[in-house]
Amino acid sequence: MRILSQLILFAGLLCVCVSYDMIIGDTVHRKLVFHQRVKDFAIPFKKRIKTLTYTDPDKRIIKGVAAVDNDFSHASANITEGGAGFSHVTVRMKSQRHHPLNFEVEIYI
Repeated sequence: MRILSQLILFAGLLCVCVSYDMIIGDTVHRKLVFHQRVKDFAIPFKKRIKTLTYTDPDKRIIKGVAAVDNDFSHASANITEGGAGFSHVTVRMKSQRHHPLNFEVEIYI
């Protein structure tokens, strides 16, 4: 019985710790070449969608992309084009309905 209660507690903590941040590739000990905060205000009954495109002017290969949700909301980010292994990337960010959009996007080579 005690093991079951500990398992339920662990599962509950795991659900609370779920993050909607996106980290693709290798960002540790890499050179940061691009950083931008993407913000958009909330509109009732609407989801906010923003797209950010980065192309490296020197055609260097991207090693990692990170999009961190600053509001800890259920906003999501995904790569729609390029990314790790390419010299360009397009990141699409979408807020939860009724909520603002607040992401930090970082690109590493």
